[in-house]
Amino acid sequence: MNLATDTQAESSYVEGQQRFFRCPVQESDGHAIIRIGRRKIKAIVQETSIEGFTVTVKPKHAARIQVGGPWELNYDGARIEVHPQWIFNSPDGHVQLGLRRLRDLTKPEPIRSSWLVRFGGGRFDDPSNAAVAFGGFVLALFAVLASPGLGEKLGTSSRIQSTFQWLASGVSHQMDQWF
Repeated sequence: MNLATDTQAESSYVEGQQRFFRCPVQESDGHAIIRIGRRKIKAIVQETSIEGFTVTVKPKHAARIQVGGPWELNYDGARIEVHPQWIFNSPDGHVQLGLRRLRDLTKPEPIRSSWLVRFGGGRFDDPSNAAVAFGGFVLALFAVLASPGLGEKLGTSSRIQSTFQWLASGVSHQMDQWF
């Protein structure tokens, strides 16, 4: 067997017909906290996979590990509910834990939307300002068509100007009734 096949065989395990690959994590990037009830235990994540994590706990923190109740792993900005699958006491005193991922408890980031939502009322799912750009384009088109130079050549200037005057007089009439 070649080296690539050997490392793949070592970094995965077979469960039924499925194969899950483990990704090693550098110790500098693996700092995590396990919450067991109200207790917090410092840990280092050694490996991650689609199913869970392999973590190590220092000997002084190992005595505080209790099986039972929900466990929460705070790692890399995420909160994950986990369940201990296996515990191994190494000869140097460290405790290695196999944690199965149950569900993600991390709150999702709020959906960002354009500034148009603040004025328009309803939720606007498009985070870009495409609607504002389109509205600006339509207004600019009407301004060009209503201009004295190009609008008069096209015959649209007088019609747009009369429509604008009609709308302005209607708004003015409504304002006079309120005030």
